[in-house]
Amino acid sequence: MLNDGSTTPGEAVHRMAGGGPVPTGNGSSPERNGHVLHVKVGPFRVNDTPPAEIVNEVVRLSVEERTQPAFAFALHVGGLNARREQDFVAAMRAADVVYADGGSVVWLAKLAGAHRVARAPTTDIGWDIMRAFRERTGRVPRVALIGGPEGLTAGASAVLESEGVADVVLVDHGYHTDWTQPLAELREADPDITVVGLGAPYEMIWCQKHRDELPNGLVLTCGGWFSYIVGDERRAPRVLRRSGLEWIARIAQSPRRLGPRYARGVGATAALTFSTLANRPSPD
Repeated sequence: MLNDGSTTPGEAVHRMAGGGPVPTGNGSSPERNGHVLHVKVGPFRVNDTPPAEIVNEVVRLSVEERTQPAFAFALHVGGLNARREQDFVAAMRAADVVYADGGSVVWLAKLAGAHRVARAPTTDIGWDIMRAFRERTGRVPRVALIGGPEGLTAGASAVLESEGVADVVLVDHGYHTDWTQPLAELREADPDITVVGLGAPYEMIWCQKHRDELPNGLVLTCGGWFSYIVGDERRAPRVLRRSGLEWIARIAQSPRRLGPRYARGVGATAALTFSTLANRPSPD
């Protein structure tokens, strides 16, 4: 429930699934939200699910008959920094899936009682989702790419299609001041998966704002994934990724842009660590 007393779609799903009232504290018991378990990380709910099952759940959402879009959002240090922005929190709480795209989120989720959570970077599972869609349906997904400067999504489209994982039916940049026509074209394209790369927290707020104008498929937010697809940014060495230290390589590539974000993230993670520990129930 939000500060104004209203109930988010995510909370409604929780209640319809027989979960009862949604707890407001940082309890350590995983809660059930639809088909997956989740735990509270500050004001957010994060799926207590390993990456392979996140992919399966997201693909299920993308292929089932729907009357509104399904949202799959990543939570990472940028989201932790924005934990006091009510529009962002409301958008995250209305999502169908929120997965841990960051070592700090995994750490906090485990403190909150998660047992199965693992880091699921969008730069990895974005590919996995499209391949799993093909395996499940026998065809590649129809995909729309929204975000970035002019030309970036066109470049990402060429890579995805050359890899045989997507049929890209629409590309568009992320700098419109009026989204009326772009959204009309997006609905007309009718993709199975719409990938939105507008940067967190704005991309989640944008999705929630335009929920009724988006096609009834899967909407996956992706941050800077398009830049990785075209090679403008590089993944960290495997040893850093496995140890949860990919942020070191990211800062090295973009110190002015990402340095302040990760510095704030240290404070956000510390604050949420203390609040999570303080609200954990005592052992019986």
